[in-house]
Amino acid sequence: MVRVRQIMKDEGEFLDAAKVSDLEKGAMRSVELKGIYVLIANVDGRFCALDDRCGHMNALLSMGTLNGKIVTCPFHYAQFDVTTGQKVKDPVTESFKGMDKLPEEMQKFLIFAKKLVDPVKTYDMQTHEVRVEGNKILVRI
Repeated sequence: MVRVRQIMKDEGEFLDAAKVSDLEKGAMRSVELKGIYVLIANVDGRFCALDDRCGHMNALLSMGTLNGKIVTCPFHYAQFDVTTGQKVKDPVTESFKGMDKLPEEMQKFLIFAKKLVDPVKTYDMQTHEVRVEGNKILVRI
């Protein structure tokens, strides 16, 4: 179960999340800390951490792509700045190209699914304070 909560900047404890040597520049990984999935990214030698569940449909951002400081969700391609958690691009929800080639039942399902997804708001991501001690990446949770 994933916990969602508001974190005050100076509350919580630093937890051992990863090793510096395991995250080369441009890499990211997911860790679970106290029931919260956290994405840790190495942006040009600076380590950043934010919740690893997309602010749109809850997909794991760590399964997406990292380009500079922008992570792209693998599900609907929403984009977030890993240094601030801010959404920089809304998700793509209109891509049902070639749907007319699918069986009629599948077309009806996709039209219904689109009606469910279109009104879903995309939220900025919760970031977490990061501290590096030697080879340890510590994240405040």
